[in-house]
Amino acid sequence: MDRWLAGVLTCIGAILLGAASVMACTLPDMRTDVAPKPEHGGPVQVDASFTVLDMLGVDDVSQQINVDIGAMLVWRDPRLQSLEGCRFARSQVWTPDIILRNSSNLRTTLNNARDQVVIGAEGRVTYRQRFFGEISTYHNLRSFPFDAHDFTITFMPVETGVETLKFVPDQANTWLSDRFNISGWHVTGLTLGEESAKLRETGRSLSMLHLTIAAEREVNYYLFRIMLPLFFVVAMSWVIFWVPPSRFEFQIGLGATSMLTVIAFNLAVAGALPPLGYLTVLDQILIWSIAMVFLAIAEALVTGLHVVNGKEARALQLDRVARVVFPILLIGGWAALALRGMR
Repeated sequence: MDRWLAGVLTCIGAILLGAASVMACTLPDMRTDVAPKPEHGGPVQVDASFTVLDMLGVDDVSQQINVDIGAMLVWRDPRLQSLEGCRFARSQVWTPDIILRNSSNLRTTLNNARDQVVIGAEGRVTYRQRFFGEISTYHNLRSFPFDAHDFTITFMPVETGVETLKFVPDQANTWLSDRFNISGWHVTGLTLGEESAKLRETGRSLSMLHLTIAAEREVNYYLFRIMLPLFFVVAMSWVIFWVPPSRFEFQIGLGATSMLTVIAFNLAVAGALPPLGYLTVLDQILIWSIAMVFLAIAEALVTGLHVVNGKEARALQLDRVARVVFPILLIGGWAALALRGMR
């Protein structure tokens, strides 16, 4: 009997404890569409921090990056001071109506478990969410492939003006993951800033967050897979300067083969980039290479005319000078273009 009574009392205690817990986490009668009023007056200050958990790729053609981001927003709501330790669905309390300004295809992960807020001491509300997907970045490719970019992701409220809501960037808790599943890029830094700006579409001033990921393109791939083979193709045209000027038909044929190969390189590289209204550094390098092959063909024509006119000694002298001048012009031109792109 005593054991049965103890069991009953335990069940009653558990029921009462659960009921007390439910009562303790009962929301007061409040409007979720009305922002809390800070005791000091002014707008609600929302501390924001982000974690770039992974960066999966940069698509130069569609001007997008593929990222995995964790976000945390913290603010104080005096109406919830007595609910420390409670959890509620995000729709049950007031939350900042934050959206991404960039065009994107972001998705949330574990939405049912994470789409909640946690109430802390003195009514501090914490909201965490994780996003992954593609974000438009609109990065400039003039210096490609020697480029470095600041990929900026902008968050802003939907309609809440700066007089009601102001974001406070928490740089101390904004950080990068130690490892990224990305090839061809080296991520160098992450900064978070806030700007109050007028949105042209609505004419209202909004508090905006700018999350900027700094990254540099790894150029070794392009050096060894494009520029090194391209150098050998252009150098193939220099054989013209070692062939006797009297065989100018062979020289012209060799120059034409080199020209076609360089143009094929140009078309292959163009397919990896979006249609741009400007030239990249690699485009300029390819154009310079085509010009050098064309000049080699022109030199073959000049020496051939010298031979026809009985000036073979002059033709041989031009070939000897070209053997030195053409490599210097090619390498010097490439170096100048690359250095300008790295600035």
